[in-house]
Amino acid sequence: MFLRRNLLLWPGQRLLNLNRPCSSSVIKGPHIAVIGSGPSGLYVCARLLQRLPRCRIDVFDKAQAPYGLIFYGVAPDHFDMKKSMNNFERMFNDNRDRIELFCNVDIGRDCSYGELCDSYEAVVLAYGANRARRMAIPNENAANCLSGSAFVSWYNGAPLSSSEPLLDTEDAVIIGNGNVAIDCARILLSDPDVRLAGTDITEKALRALRQSRVRRVRVLGRRGPQNCSFTIKELRELLGLPGVHSHCVISEVEAAKLKNDLAQMERPKQRLLKLMLYNVPHSDHCEDGIANDGRRLLQFHFHRLPEAVQMDSAGRVRGLSVRNTQDRSTETFPCGLLIYAIGFEHVHLPCVPTQEDGKLAMSDWCRVISDRQAMVYATGWCSHEARGLIADSQQQAYAVADQLADDWETGQIGGRQTVEEAKERRAMTKQLLTERKVPFINWDDWRYIDKCERRMGAILGKSREKITDVSTLLRIIP
Repeated sequence: MFLRRNLLLWPGQRLLNLNRPCSSSVIKGPHIAVIGSGPSGLYVCARLLQRLPRCRIDVFDKAQAPYGLIFYGVAPDHFDMKKSMNNFERMFNDNRDRIELFCNVDIGRDCSYGELCDSYEAVVLAYGANRARRMAIPNENAANCLSGSAFVSWYNGAPLSSSEPLLDTEDAVIIGNGNVAIDCARILLSDPDVRLAGTDITEKALRALRQSRVRRVRVLGRRGPQNCSFTIKELRELLGLPGVHSHCVISEVEAAKLKNDLAQMERPKQRLLKLMLYNVPHSDHCEDGIANDGRRLLQFHFHRLPEAVQMDSAGRVRGLSVRNTQDRSTETFPCGLLIYAIGFEHVHLPCVPTQEDGKLAMSDWCRVISDRQAMVYATGWCSHEARGLIADSQQQAYAVADQLADDWETGQIGGRQTVEEAKERRAMTKQLLTERKVPFINWDDWRYIDKCERRMGAILGKSREKITDVSTLLRIIP
């Protein structure tokens, strides 16, 4: 691969297709770097390609594949949510001379933030929030205690995933009341041969789930039912799993209060709570929280604040001690697998300006304070709290792209470059990465990887078999 890219740098050869006719020696669009190839970053690109017909965009991502959480975060049984990848694929294919991909490039290690700011008219930060928030309780580093994002990365085949859960236990506890917690519970309780076998879940994860001994999953919320952040679609899907007895543990007093408060709530919250209240158990459904008909069990508990992880003599989790925030009582839930899905924290790029609280230093709703020559913008989870759906990311990304385009059109972004300068700058990034021996993955490389993964999946009767080893992935690129 290095030989191929060094040949591209041979004097007199073009690095990119820059033969697009231009009636003037001045490029009428900026050269833009987008850091992050997830939904936020790529929606910015799509909008900019519409608004600024002469712009040129380079997209960077430290992952080995584009699409971010759509590829490595969306659960394998959620086919519809993955369809947006098709639109992004068309965007790259239809704009080959205007947008370039640089995956497997870690900004801050392979190329600095300052170097990007000095090489582009505008930089868009769209790298998300990539560190799971910890519980900050005793023994949280016990074996088989892992974050929801680590569990998701495992079954989705993220190459950098290092956590492999042990499923040789009957009891699992999941802390969190968001969509990630719901995904984790659904994957643990689903029949893998019925629901997962034909998807892009990795074969390794599929084998582990087939051999899983997990029979009971308890989902714990630190607040009440009205504070859940998962959607009714996710909850209905989970509660409707065949072979699973599901219910929400809500006291009669709290249930009565929730029913009285329903009229004051917005309709989506009303529907969600009605579904929960409908699934409050009756005495003939279960005894002591255990399904009595041989089915697997799913329970939702609320107002449970984690206090300590209980470990066995080998250092593995065996239980979770919690405090009931309503009556202050304590209890311990047995579990040999503990997953905490309580949100994400920001880990910003080196040298990116931040505030004392760790948030980006913003001059307004989308511009980042910068003393560099480039205008810097931020969108998605790196710019605000890590919450919201892909549709929310799309709306914000479009707004940020529109602001960038307006800034260019009103002259707030400087550096109107000549055709020759644009060519030199476009070549600079590839030359810099090649000289530093960074094995970056461009769009053509990704298309080849994508084809290989789909072929392997077809052999296994699946939509895709992801290559999870980075060295193997780089080695197959022609």
